[in-house]
Amino acid sequence: MKPAKALMLGLLLLVPILIFLFIGTFGEHHFTLKHYFPETDSRGEIMLTESGDTVFKQIPPFALTSQEGKTVTGNDLEGNLYVVNFFFASCPDVCKKMSSQLTRVQEKFQKSPDVKLVSISINPEHDTPEVLQQYADMYGADPAKWYFLTGNRKEIYTLAEKGFYLPVQQVAGQQDFIHSERFLLVDKNRRVRGIYDGTDREDVDRLMLEINVLLDEYSKNK
Repeated sequence: MKPAKALMLGLLLLVPILIFLFIGTFGEHHFTLKHYFPETDSRGEIMLTESGDTVFKQIPPFALTSQEGKTVTGNDLEGNLYVVNFFFASCPDVCKKMSSQLTRVQEKFQKSPDVKLVSISINPEHDTPEVLQQYADMYGADPAKWYFLTGNRKEIYTLAEKGFYLPVQQVAGQQDFIHSERFLLVDKNRRVRGIYDGTDREDVDRLMLEINVLLDEYSKNK
Protein backbone atom coordinates (compact mmCIF):
# COMPACT_ATOMS: atom_id res chain seq x y z
CA MET A 1 0.00 0.00 0.00
CA LYS A 2 1.28 3.42 -0.97
CA PRO A 3 2.21 5.74 1.94
CA ALA A 4 -0.42 8.34 0.91
CA LYS A 5 -3.19 5.74 0.90
CA ALA A 6 -2.01 4.35 4.22
CA LEU A 7 -2.04 7.81 5.73
CA MET A 8 -5.56 8.46 4.40
CA LEU A 9 -6.81 5.16 5.78
CA GLY A 10 -5.24 5.94 9.14
CA LEU A 11 -6.95 9.30 9.26
CA LEU A 12 -10.30 7.76 8.38
CA LEU A 13 -9.90 5.28 11.20
CA LEU A 14 -8.83 8.02 13.59
CA VAL A 15 -11.82 10.31 12.96
CA PRO A 16 -14.43 8.14 14.78
CA ILE A 17 -12.07 7.85 17.73
CA LEU A 18 -11.64 11.62 17.89
CA ILE A 19 -15.41 12.13 17.64
CA PHE A 20 -15.96 9.65 20.47
CA LEU A 21 -13.41 11.42 22.66
CA PHE A 22 -14.95 14.83 21.91
CA ILE A 23 -18.46 13.67 22.82
CA GLY A 24 -17.17 11.99 25.95
CA THR A 25 -15.41 15.15 27.06
CA PHE A 26 -17.76 17.91 25.94
CA GLY A 27 -21.04 16.16 25.15
CA GLU A 28 -22.41 16.40 28.67
CA HIS A 29 -23.54 19.64 30.28
CA HIS A 30 -20.79 20.68 32.69
CA PHE A 31 -21.91 24.23 33.40
CA THR A 32 -22.52 25.02 37.05
CA LEU A 33 -23.46 28.16 38.94
CA LYS A 34 -21.08 30.09 41.17
CA HIS A 35 -21.71 30.70 44.86
CA TYR A 36 -21.92 34.16 46.41
CA PHE A 37 -20.91 35.64 49.78
CA PRO A 38 -18.05 33.62 51.27
CA GLU A 39 -17.74 33.31 55.03
CA THR A 40 -14.89 35.26 56.61
CA ASP A 41 -13.21 34.92 59.97
CA SER A 42 -12.46 37.63 62.55
CA ARG A 43 -9.42 38.70 60.52
CA GLY A 44 -11.48 39.11 57.36
CA GLU A 45 -9.95 36.06 55.69
CA ILE A 46 -12.10 33.67 53.65
CA MET A 47 -12.90 30.49 55.54
CA LEU A 48 -12.15 27.10 54.01
CA THR A 49 -13.29 23.54 54.68
CA GLU A 50 -10.80 20.82 55.61
CA SER A 51 -10.61 19.89 51.92
CA GLY A 52 -9.79 23.48 50.96
CA ASP A 53 -13.17 24.51 49.55
CA THR A 54 -14.58 27.97 50.27
CA VAL A 55 -17.33 28.15 52.90
CA PHE A 56 -20.29 30.25 51.73
CA LYS A 57 -22.87 32.02 53.86
CA GLN A 58 -26.35 30.54 54.27
CA ILE A 59 -29.57 32.54 54.44
CA PRO A 60 -30.32 32.99 58.16
CA PRO A 61 -33.56 31.75 59.77
CA PHE A 62 -36.62 33.98 59.46
CA ALA A 63 -40.34 33.89 60.27
CA LEU A 64 -42.70 36.22 58.39
CA THR A 65 -46.41 36.37 57.50
CA SER A 66 -47.78 35.61 54.04
CA GLN A 67 -50.60 37.21 52.06
CA GLU A 68 -52.82 34.43 53.44
CA GLY A 69 -51.97 35.35 57.03
CA LYS A 70 -49.87 32.21 57.49
CA THR A 71 -46.43 32.09 59.09
CA VAL A 72 -43.72 31.26 56.55
CA THR A 73 -40.26 30.37 57.84
CA GLY A 74 -36.98 29.49 56.24
CA ASN A 75 -37.72 25.88 57.17
CA ASP A 76 -40.86 25.96 55.02
CA LEU A 77 -38.63 26.64 52.02
CA GLU A 78 -36.23 23.83 52.89
CA GLY A 79 -35.66 21.59 49.90
CA ASN A 80 -36.71 24.26 47.41
CA LEU A 81 -35.01 26.67 45.08
CA TYR A 82 -36.44 30.15 45.51
CA VAL A 83 -36.18 33.60 44.01
CA VAL A 84 -36.23 36.52 46.48
CA ASN A 85 -36.94 40.20 45.97
CA PHE A 86 -37.74 43.12 48.26
CA PHE A 87 -40.55 45.52 47.34
CA PHE A 88 -43.49 47.48 48.72
CA ALA A 89 -47.07 47.45 47.48
CA SER A 90 -47.42 51.21 46.96
CA CYS A 91 -44.21 51.45 44.91
CA PRO A 92 -45.18 53.33 41.74
CA ASP A 93 -42.76 51.93 39.18
CA VAL A 94 -39.77 49.66 39.87
CA CYS A 95 -41.69 47.15 42.00
CA LYS A 96 -44.35 46.78 39.33
CA LYS A 97 -41.69 45.95 36.76
CA MET A 98 -40.16 43.41 39.13
CA SER A 99 -43.51 41.79 39.89
CA SER A 100 -44.35 41.61 36.18
CA GLN A 101 -41.09 39.77 35.55
CA LEU A 102 -41.81 37.38 38.41
CA THR A 103 -45.11 36.46 36.76
CA ARG A 104 -43.01 35.17 33.87
CA VAL A 105 -40.92 33.08 36.26
CA GLN A 106 -44.07 31.73 37.93
CA GLU A 107 -45.53 30.74 34.58
CA LYS A 108 -42.29 29.11 33.44
CA PHE A 109 -42.00 26.94 36.57
CA GLN A 110 -45.67 26.46 37.39
CA LYS A 111 -45.24 22.69 37.13
CA SER A 112 -42.03 22.63 39.18
CA PRO A 113 -43.17 22.33 42.81
CA ASP A 114 -39.67 22.84 44.21
CA VAL A 115 -39.31 26.32 42.66
CA LYS A 116 -40.80 29.14 44.78
CA LEU A 117 -40.95 32.93 44.62
CA VAL A 118 -40.61 35.12 47.72
CA SER A 119 -41.44 38.85 47.67
CA ILE A 120 -40.75 40.55 51.00
CA SER A 121 -42.25 43.94 51.86
CA ILE A 122 -39.98 46.68 53.21
CA ASN A 123 -43.02 48.70 54.30
CA PRO A 124 -44.64 46.23 56.71
CA GLU A 125 -46.68 48.87 58.57
CA HIS A 126 -48.71 49.47 55.41
CA ASP A 127 -48.35 46.10 53.72
CA THR A 128 -50.63 43.96 55.86
CA PRO A 129 -51.59 40.46 54.69
CA GLU A 130 -54.80 41.95 53.28
CA VAL A 131 -52.88 44.54 51.25
CA LEU A 132 -50.45 41.90 50.05
CA GLN A 133 -53.31 39.63 49.01
CA GLN A 134 -54.75 42.39 46.86
CA TYR A 135 -51.34 43.01 45.36
CA ALA A 136 -50.80 39.28 44.74
CA ASP A 137 -54.17 39.04 42.99
CA MET A 138 -53.08 41.80 40.59
CA TYR A 139 -50.30 39.53 39.34
CA GLY A 140 -52.15 36.23 39.45
CA ALA A 141 -49.86 34.89 42.16
CA ASP A 142 -50.37 31.26 43.13
CA PRO A 143 -50.19 31.24 46.97
CA ALA A 144 -48.61 27.78 46.87
CA LYS A 145 -45.85 29.06 44.58
CA TRP A 146 -45.40 32.79 45.26
CA TYR A 147 -45.24 34.14 48.81
CA PHE A 148 -45.70 37.83 49.62
CA LEU A 149 -44.32 38.33 53.11
CA THR A 150 -44.60 40.98 55.79
CA GLY A 151 -43.69 41.14 59.47
CA ASN A 152 -41.46 42.92 61.93
CA ARG A 153 -39.61 45.82 60.30
CA LYS A 154 -36.33 45.19 62.14
CA GLU A 155 -36.31 41.51 61.19
CA ILE A 156 -37.04 42.32 57.53
CA TYR A 157 -34.37 44.99 57.26
CA THR A 158 -31.79 42.81 59.02
CA LEU A 159 -32.63 39.93 56.69
CA ALA A 160 -32.26 42.16 53.63
CA GLU A 161 -29.00 43.74 54.71
CA LYS A 162 -27.24 40.89 56.50
CA GLY A 163 -28.87 37.86 54.91
CA PHE A 164 -29.07 38.95 51.28
CA TYR A 165 -26.64 41.91 51.38
CA LEU A 166 -29.14 44.28 49.79
CA PRO A 167 -29.58 47.98 50.67
CA VAL A 168 -32.96 48.94 52.14
CA GLN A 169 -33.95 52.05 54.04
CA GLN A 170 -36.75 54.55 54.42
CA VAL A 171 -36.15 58.08 53.20
CA ALA A 172 -36.36 60.42 56.20
CA GLY A 173 -39.53 62.55 56.18
CA GLN A 174 -40.90 60.83 53.08
CA GLN A 175 -43.08 57.87 52.22
CA ASP A 176 -40.47 56.57 49.78
CA PHE A 177 -38.07 53.70 50.37
CA ILE A 178 -34.67 52.87 48.95
CA HIS A 179 -34.42 49.23 47.96
CA SER A 180 -32.75 47.03 45.40
CA GLU A 181 -34.24 45.88 42.09
CA ARG A 182 -32.23 42.66 42.35
CA PHE A 183 -33.58 39.14 42.30
CA LEU A 184 -31.54 36.53 44.17
CA LEU A 185 -31.62 32.81 43.46
CA VAL A 186 -31.27 30.65 46.58
CA ASP A 187 -30.45 26.96 46.28
CA LYS A 188 -31.62 24.01 48.35
CA ASN A 189 -28.71 24.54 50.75
CA ARG A 190 -29.84 28.13 51.51
CA ARG A 191 -26.95 29.66 49.56
CA VAL A 192 -27.19 32.42 46.98
CA ARG A 193 -26.34 31.12 43.49
CA GLY A 194 -27.38 34.03 41.26
CA ILE A 195 -28.05 37.77 41.30
CA TYR A 196 -30.12 39.45 38.58
CA ASP A 197 -31.67 42.77 37.58
CA GLY A 198 -35.36 42.18 38.22
CA THR A 199 -36.40 44.96 35.84
CA ASP A 200 -34.43 43.61 32.88
CA ARG A 201 -36.19 41.00 30.75
CA GLU A 202 -32.97 39.52 29.38
CA ASP A 203 -31.47 39.17 32.85
CA VAL A 204 -34.66 37.45 34.04
CA ASP A 205 -34.32 35.12 31.05
CA ARG A 206 -30.86 34.31 32.42
CA LEU A 207 -32.40 33.67 35.84
CA MET A 208 -34.84 31.16 34.35
CA LEU A 209 -32.04 29.44 32.45
CA GLU A 210 -29.96 29.15 35.62
CA ILE A 211 -32.90 27.78 37.62
CA ASN A 212 -33.03 25.02 35.01
CA VAL A 213 -29.28 24.47 35.43
CA LEU A 214 -29.76 23.88 39.17
CA LEU A 215 -32.82 21.67 38.64
CA ASP A 216 -30.82 19.59 36.19
CA GLU A 217 -27.92 19.40 38.63
CA TYR A 218 -30.18 18.18 41.43
CA SER A 219 -31.91 15.62 39.19
CA LYS A 220 -28.55 14.08 38.26
CA ASN A 221 -27.46 13.88 41.90
CA LYS A 222 -30.49 11.90 43.06
